[in-house]
Amino acid sequence: MFRVLLADDEMLFRRGMSKMIDWESYGFCVSDTAEDGEQALELWKKNRYELVITDLKMPLLDGLGLIRELARIKAECEVIIVSAYGEFAYAQTAMQYGVKYYLLKPVDEEVLCGFLGRIAEELSDREHEKKSDVDPDIVAHQLGLATNGVVTEIRRYINDHYREAMSLNSLAKLYSFTPLYLGKIFKRDVGISFNEYLNNCRIRAAQEYIEQGGYSSGEIGELVGYKDITYFYKCFKHITGVTPKEYRKQLIGRKEE
Repeated sequence: MFRVLLADDEMLFRRGMSKMIDWESYGFCVSDTAEDGEQALELWKKNRYELVITDLKMPLLDGLGLIRELARIKAECEVIIVSAYGEFAYAQTAMQYGVKYYLLKPVDEEVLCGFLGRIAEELSDREHEKKSDVDPDIVAHQLGLATNGVVTEIRRYINDHYREAMSLNSLAKLYSFTPLYLGKIFKRDVGISFNEYLNNCRIRAAQEYIEQGGYSSGEIGELVGYKDITYFYKCFKHITGVTPKEYRKQLIGRKEE
């Protein structure tokens, strides 16, 4: 699981970002938050987070200063800039230090998720390269495992354990793969990504719970593995085309016909 540090002087923004999406499904966890750049820098030196998400305007040490310091100490981490409208000039300066990702407040959830997907691949690539440098046989070993039905085994594991917290990173660790490689062979063999497959399993189970009756939508979301009820509603509608409430109404209508 890749660790995230959120740096912003607005407490409500830090809380909102922490709960905005299902971070684990993208292979991340929000480990710590900081209210200014100095605090963020000290936290990074102690914990070496893989991703820093920082506002540009903060007291003591602003986001640009934080990015300069991270570059100076050759910090191995990715950075996402978050700024208010009209601060793009600052963002352009930050990009001179290698920052590639820029979010405008209020943060667009889909854009953020897109960034996380790309960053997870980049971080996984780095891990893969480091492991390959240490053990040159790792790629051949993983290819052999893939041809021996490991994807089928992983699908079976997801079908049995979809209610539990899991991510591509956790499964990669469980089966001794790099997350990037596991994601590639899973999509190659199954035709959809790990996240899509997991969500499909969970939403199918949610439909069954609705058909059985006796549970609220919120309870069903928790039963099938979603900690964030808003994310559950979003996935349900994306996959079925309707909300859980609308799906329940459709069932009642069919029974009355």
